[in-house]
Amino acid sequence: MHQEYLTLVRNDLLNRVKEGSVLINDRVSVPVRAVVITSHPVIELQQSVALQIQTMQIDAVPVITNLKLKTAEGIIVAEKDTYIVRNDAQFLTVSFVVQVKEGH
Repeated sequence: MHQEYLTLVRNDLLNRVKEGSVLINDRVSVPVRAVVITSHPVIELQQSVALQIQTMQIDAVPVITNLKLKTAEGIIVAEKDTYIVRNDAQFLTVSFVVQVKEGH
């Protein structure tokens, strides 16, 4: 895979999710507050993009078991299972790794 293609995909993904949201436990949607590329490429997955997402404040979710990263159009671009116990309202920072595949 050409580095230029990976860079194009990375920039496109970054632009699409910066106005998106994170769906928590398939029922609570929280807007993305900030998104950055954390590493490019990821050591173990050379054809991937790692994004660090920070959400707006989350109030009523004491345990988080599933997260889905969505674009502003509602398209799910990454998903992860997790187990996070929270005590009060706070921001959430989480990383997603998106594997890039070449198109034909």
